[in-house]
Amino acid sequence: MSVSVQVFRERGAVPDLWCDDRTFAVVVGRDAGSVVGSFAVLDLGAADPDLRFVGVVAGPGEVRVPLVEAAVPVVRDAGGRTLRWVEETGELSLSAAAALEQLGVVAGDEVHRWWRRELAAEPAAAPGDRGPGSPTAGGALFRVGVGDAWCDVEVDDGRAVLVHDRQEEGTAASLAALVSLAVRQVTAEAPGIPAVETCVAPGDEVFEAALVSLGFAPTTRRAVEYRLAWDA
Repeated sequence: MSVSVQVFRERGAVPDLWCDDRTFAVVVGRDAGSVVGSFAVLDLGAADPDLRFVGVVAGPGEVRVPLVEAAVPVVRDAGGRTLRWVEETGELSLSAAAALEQLGVVAGDEVHRWWRRELAAEPAAAPGDRGPGSPTAGGALFRVGVGDAWCDVEVDDGRAVLVHDRQEEGTAASLAALVSLAVRQVTAEAPGIPAVETCVAPGDEVFEAALVSLGFAPTTRRAVEYRLAWDA
């Protein structure tokens, strides 16, 4: 595969690949004119330059190196010192993992775990039951928020995926209210979706407690954070 890459800094140029308002740039990889992968760079606004930028990656592992190589100067020029992103365990081939290692990329020891709740028996939510929601970019169905925490809800491979973020740790009860709101709206916006899944960071016991209270259970799917750092 011969991959050429291009960096886009405007939402209108690649609207389908622009994640949300935190997106700083998107690297697009093409082979013979067709898009084969992308790497969206998100600016989280963290004061620590090692924590400020993360990537959202799509496409086969074999295109990862040119995408990452193109993303690094974008992050470095903006003052970042590290680029981080998450890969599903087992998704990268040995050759792709070796190529990333040669680039200086390091896989973290902490494993993120996916949790799942079946929705087969969920009743459809009435329109009046819906909580505050808003459309969101990047192909997501909607966003719901409670206080300073929010969930983007996307549909991927026949499942609803909750992408969660919060500014403060919060309580299990408040996070359960947020996730419950998202689940209810899934049944209204996407009836027939069989399950909802979300990824939990290592040690996030508060979020885990919220998920347990709502009937979520851990799955065998795992993900690991990859990190590429450079000198200031």
